[in-house]
Amino acid sequence: MTFNDLSKWFIDYIAAYPEKYNQIDIWGEPVMACAPADIRFQRLKEIIVPDHALPQDLLPGARTVIVWFIPFKPHIQLDNTGGKYPSLSWGRAYPSTNDMINRAGNSMQEMIENIGGKAALTPATHNFDKKRLVSLWSHKHLGHLIGLGRYGTNCQFITPVGCSGRMGSLVTDLDLGDHPLVTAEELCLVKAGKKCGKCIKTCPINALSEKGMDRAACYARLRENYHMLMKPDGLPDNTDVCAKCQVGMPCSLKSPLPIE
Repeated sequence: MTFNDLSKWFIDYIAAYPEKYNQIDIWGEPVMACAPADIRFQRLKEIIVPDHALPQDLLPGARTVIVWFIPFKPHIQLDNTGGKYPSLSWGRAYPSTNDMINRAGNSMQEMIENIGGKAALTPATHNFDKKRLVSLWSHKHLGHLIGLGRYGTNCQFITPVGCSGRMGSLVTDLDLGDHPLVTAEELCLVKAGKKCGKCIKTCPINALSEKGMDRAACYARLRENYHMLMKPDGLPDNTDVCAKCQVGMPCSLKSPLPIE
């Protein structure tokens, strides 16, 4: 199996998913990148927390890290654009997307194992330390290290197909090579020294600045949104949504800067 084979399989899987599982079609064509499970990942312990997991912690003998990004289609983004609180359609997309990412990851793992390889993955979300508010297996940081995209001022992950979407990852003992999508240092206009900052102005609780995000304030808002809007709708407790900085932005549907 080559990386191109795997990427094509994943694109086809996401395209067929809504009909197969009787879901509303809210996802666009995904993008994927991979890299050898080499020394670069040691940086995770420096830039996040010392106890962040390494590829070999998930899978002894890991040789490749794969990360994917699945964008939301424009119509679901439009539903959540404007106002100070997330739309119910955006909230409902959260658990259904988690289910989809987990199913896709499990299917990818099964396919790899069927050809004699090994693979391991983590849940799509909530594999994080709630006290420190950091992930112990950060899909975004993995994606940055392997060249799937770059961080924006909104602390979202900008890819060639934008920042409005969800991520997943997998490690395997297959050698799939090094396949980055992004080699540019920055994809965020502000970080590249250009005029924008729309996400800073849009944040309903002023948790964003050019210096970063107030994680505690953001997380508190997510929980407020859940108890006020998502819990009454019957959505699960991990439906932590807002995403006002992720929709209606120059980086929502595509990278506003060249990826190379």
